[in-house]
Amino acid sequence: MKILCFLVIYVSANCVYAQNSQGPRLTALADNGTAVNDIWTLQANPAGITFLNHPAVSLNYIKHLLSDEISTQAFVAVIPSKNNYAGISFQRYGFASYHESKIGFAYAKKFGQKLSLALNGNYHQLKIEDYGASTAYTIDAGVLYQFNQHFSIGAFSSNASRQQYSASLRSAKIPASFNIGASYLASKKVLIATTVSKITDQPIDVRIGIEYQLFDLLSLRGGLSTKPLKQYAGFGINYKKFVLDMATTYEASLGYAPQIAISYVF
Repeated sequence: MKILCFLVIYVSANCVYAQNSQGPRLTALADNGTAVNDIWTLQANPAGITFLNHPAVSLNYIKHLLSDEISTQAFVAVIPSKNNYAGISFQRYGFASYHESKIGFAYAKKFGQKLSLALNGNYHQLKIEDYGASTAYTIDAGVLYQFNQHFSIGAFSSNASRQQYSASLRSAKIPASFNIGASYLASKKVLIATTVSKITDQPIDVRIGIEYQLFDLLSLRGGLSTKPLKQYAGFGINYKKFVLDMATTYEASLGYAPQIAISYVF
């Protein structure tokens, strides 16, 4: 068990987004949520929730095949009110002897029809058996600008002040990241999204994802990231007010990580 704890700490410190949930749709697009409209942009760029017209909730489960014991559970909810939007997010990553939890509260505002700004406050908790627990607070900020119905750009910073857990648990880092991205709706059926991301102590990562809507009910998605080299694939089923999304990622050092989410739009 201690070996597994050490392995999870190592992965958390060196593969910092292995456990961060952006929901299956954004994940299948190669974690491209910086300039895409989706409820799960609460975890990627909360300014993206300002294009949601109705309250919505979503539940997500990720199985990390690095170990049968490791998983991620996540929940997001958004409530719009005219040009003001509130969101709440929760995620838990780990297993019985080691887990990281995060609760986030977001506020986003739409200025006119093109510009949106957002802030998100997070409460982090880390517990490791035989090592104790620690907490921390971080702030995220995001901006999204929609030039027209086809093209948008966005920027997002997470933990820019580089807050950390206490010294005894500092090996499990809370990363600081800076992201800039764009999305292009090439047609009614094709969405292309890309992001350039810089995470502390990590090389610059370039990601690209494509979504193709076969018909109203079914969408197919895929993507690729460079640092580390990862492959992404998934699909979504949209039936009335329910949405079922599934995705998987593959990285040579960590294997596959399948996930599923169920969403409901009120």
